[in-house]
Amino acid sequence: MLSGSPIENDSVLRDLAQISIKALKDLEMSKKQIQENDLRMQDVNRMTNERVNEITKVNHNLQEQISYVENMTKTIQEKNSNLENAIREVIVEKSTYHRLNEQLKTDLGNVIKKEKELSVKQMFLEKKIQEQSGVLMRTEKMAMIGQLTSRLAQDLRNPLTKIKLAHDILCQAQKMLVIEKIKNQQRINDGVSNMTHIIEDVLEFVRMSELNLREHTLKNILDASISKFEIPSTVNLTIEGNDMAVLCDDRKIEAVFGNILKNALEAIKGQGYVSVKILSNVSDVEIYFEDSGEGVRSIVQSKMFEPMFSTKQNGSGLGLAISKMIVEQHGGKLVYKNHPSAFSVILPRNSDQKILAR
Repeated sequence: MLSGSPIENDSVLRDLAQISIKALKDLEMSKKQIQENDLRMQDVNRMTNERVNEITKVNHNLQEQISYVENMTKTIQEKNSNLENAIREVIVEKSTYHRLNEQLKTDLGNVIKKEKELSVKQMFLEKKIQEQSGVLMRTEKMAMIGQLTSRLAQDLRNPLTKIKLAHDILCQAQKMLVIEKIKNQQRINDGVSNMTHIIEDVLEFVRMSELNLREHTLKNILDASISKFEIPSTVNLTIEGNDMAVLCDDRKIEAVFGNILKNALEAIKGQGYVSVKILSNVSDVEIYFEDSGEGVRSIVQSKMFEPMFSTKQNGSGLGLAISKMIVEQHGGKLVYKNHPSAFSVILPRNSDQKILAR
C-alpha cells in the first residue's frame, strides 16, 4: 500500500524537520535577543555619549579653570617680582632715610645750639631795646612836655595881655562910661573863656578819660553841638539823613562835632554853607560834614591830626588831635577829604562793636 509522504515514512527526515523547526525557533529567539541587546547597546551608547559630553564639558571647564589659575599664577609671579623690586627700593630708601635722619639729628643739634645762642643774644637785644625805648619815650615825653608848655605859654600870653590891658583901663579910668566898662569887661570875659578853652584842650589831650557809653541819637548830639554857636544868617546850615541811635559818650562826641563845626564856620568866614549828612551803612554810621570853604592844602593834610599843629594864630593845635583820639576811642575813625572840604566821623553802628578804651 502506497500512502503518506516520504517524510512521514522516513524517521530521519522527520527528526531533521523537527531539528530545523527548533533551529528556526532558536534563531528567532536569538534574533529577538540580538535586537533586545542592540536596543540595550543603543541605550548604553546614548548614556555613554551623554556621559562623554558631560566629561567633555567638565574637562572644558577644568581647562578654563586651569588657564585662569595659570594666568593668576603668572600675575602673582609678576606682582611678587614687582613687590621684590619695591622691597629692594624700600630697603635702599630706608638706608638713605636713615643716613639723612642721622644727618638731620646732627643738624638739629647744631640748630638747637645756635638757637640757644640766638635766644641769649635776643634777650640781650630786647633788654637793650627796652632800655633805649625807655630813654626814647622819656626823651619824646620831655620834648612833648616842652613843646606843649611852650605852645601853652604862647597861647595863654595873648588872652592874658588882653585881660591885663582891659583891667588896666578899668582901673585907671575912674569916670569911664558904662558902655566902655561893659566892653572892657567883655574883653576880660572873652580872654578868660579863651584861656579856659585852651587849658581844657590840654587837659583832655594829656588825660583821656574813660568813656561813659550810653545809647544816644545823633541828631540830639548835633543839635547840642550847634546850639553852642551863633550861626549868621549868611550861613546855610542843614542836617540831612535819617536819625540813628549809637552807643557812645555823648559829651565827647558832642565835643568832636563842635570842633568840626567850629573849623567849618571859620573856613567859610561867615558866608556859605555847612552841610551835615547822616549816612547809614551795614556795620557803621557816617556823619559827613561838608562846607564851602577853600579846603586844606595837601601839605597841611598830612599834619592836620598831629598834636600842637595849627594854621590858626590863636589855635592850640589840639582840637583835631583830640577829636581823632575820641573817635578812635569809640572804635571808629575820623577822616578828611578835599574838593569839597569834608570831614567824616565814622562810628560803629551796633552795640556789639568793640570799644577801644585808652
